[in-house]
Amino acid sequence: MCSAKGEAEAKGGAERVASRHQPQNHARAVSHGLAPLLDNAKIARVFLTLSTLRLSLNSMTASVVEVLEHVGIQPSAQRVAVADYVLGTDDHPSAEQVWGRVKERFPMLSRATVYNTLNLFVEKGLLRELVLAEGKVVFDPKLSPHHHFVDDETQSIVDIPWDALQVKHVDALRGFDIREYQVVLRGRRASTARR
Repeated sequence: MCSAKGEAEAKGGAERVASRHQPQNHARAVSHGLAPLLDNAKIARVFLTLSTLRLSLNSMTASVVEVLEHVGIQPSAQRVAVADYVLGTDDHPSAEQVWGRVKERFPMLSRATVYNTLNLFVEKGLLRELVLAEGKVVFDPKLSPHHHFVDDETQSIVDIPWDALQVKHVDALRGFDIREYQVVLRGRRASTARR
């Protein structure tokens, strides 16, 4: 995220760039066909976008880069931007939600890059891919054992501590090699149910 000082510096920088590139004699610029290229608003937008990107990349924590490197992922700017959001959220976002959220700070990020990055994070064990509703894939950054509650009204997903529920005799199931299990509860939150 950009600090107020960083935004002010970026805006001031955009004004300086725009004034440097504004032709002294507008008629000369028009005769050379440069007027559309030298529009102050366009220059400022490009400069602010690049400055915001640079400030965002500079402010990303080294720990995200270290986590990616630790699992053997080359930390490109796009991967770090996705990781910065998805590994730090308490939500269970879909790929579309991740793309929408990260694109706010990293406008040139493509949907395909987000999907590929999320799949890579799952493959490397940084995220869990969950299908908690038919046809809806979400990503969970919380890797420790826990259960989930899906609110029927809002479709929000809430983590339930592992010890809050007791599942008995999983080991006694014959003919199954259980790798993992979780309970998915569905219903309405108490505050929603009282309305």
